[in-house]
Amino acid sequence: MNVLFINANLYGHINPTLGLIKKLTERGNRVSYFCSEPFSEQVTKMGASWIGFSDKLELFLKEYRPTDRHPFFMLMECILLYDEVVLPEILDMLKEDRYDLVICDSYFGGACFLKQMTKIPVVCSHSSFAMSHAPVPQRMLEPGFHPQLDHCYQIVTRICESYQIEEPSLEQVFTSKGDLNIVYTTRNFNGDEGIHEPDYLFIGPSIDRLPEVHDLDFTEIGDRKIIYISLGSLNTDFVDFYKLCIASFRDTDYYVYMSIGKKCDVSQLGEIPTNFLVKSFLPQLEILKRAEVFITHAGFNSVNEALYFGVPMLALPLVNDQHMVAKRLVSMQLGITESIKELSPEMLRSKTETLIMARGIKENCMQISKEMRNFANPQQTVLELENQINEWKERG
Repeated sequence: MNVLFINANLYGHINPTLGLIKKLTERGNRVSYFCSEPFSEQVTKMGASWIGFSDKLELFLKEYRPTDRHPFFMLMECILLYDEVVLPEILDMLKEDRYDLVICDSYFGGACFLKQMTKIPVVCSHSSFAMSHAPVPQRMLEPGFHPQLDHCYQIVTRICESYQIEEPSLEQVFTSKGDLNIVYTTRNFNGDEGIHEPDYLFIGPSIDRLPEVHDLDFTEIGDRKIIYISLGSLNTDFVDFYKLCIASFRDTDYYVYMSIGKKCDVSQLGEIPTNFLVKSFLPQLEILKRAEVFITHAGFNSVNEALYFGVPMLALPLVNDQHMVAKRLVSMQLGITESIKELSPEMLRSKTETLIMARGIKENCMQISKEMRNFANPQQTVLELENQINEWKERG
């Protein structure tokens, strides 16, 4: 089987796919993986061939600015403009090689349009919840509701006129349903009663990626409880928040690992207490194996990884689906949520200690951890993909 995998330039979209890529190539399948250069080593070490972004796509990613700041319409605008730039590149790749299957990231792969433009089966890789409808009322999708929404419709029309294909609804673009769909969580955590097997394969979180190189000595911590703090890799310019965390847990019996990303420097945080380790990058999986609590931005991939290891979470959602993920954690009693803008050092410490003492939440996290581990079977997913390809070929 010859597979073309289309993805973007975001850890939360690429990391979940690596275990699947590894199993595909181990079974002798050929995988060409289209993504940005920083991830080239990861995909090639999983056995795939890397295809880099064009200068045009790199320029778009560098220069794109939203026309307005409405949370949902801003996301849709970015997705559609990305699709407009990336679709010609995908079509060129399809002309150069004979692929049996295209796997597209559900947000950044143009799957909704691509399904009409090729006879090759299109599988969607859902790096967040698989959803049967957009997370806004239908009235908010009516033309004229918002200028940024109208701009989204203009992009859809432009794309479809360019390729002479039928215009999908904005909801169809957002839900991005392929001929088959892969979701990196459990059916239970995903929720949404409108999403059904066998169109959707729930394969659990993938933690099978390159070993995280680190020099951490966990034996130095002793029996102290570990708190892990990370706002992900994208929106990390929160110096005041990191200072607040230091004020919250300074001179406590906890040991705190805090990842601050690349948009601020450790030197901006003042004196670092001896019970803190603060770096721009920390080996997340290694720390989650040992953490008592995870203070997180509620990114879908990070949350799935924490649940895999049974770690309760204090969710501080910032953008996009993070608010939905935080609500799901609360509704399933897997953590608590708070606004990052409302926190004080005393509140942060109190919320964290509440989580540490909450036996019910810990038990729920351990239960879903068992479910996650049972679902995490990328080899079975590969078999399903191979079976689907054979069926599609038989149907012509």
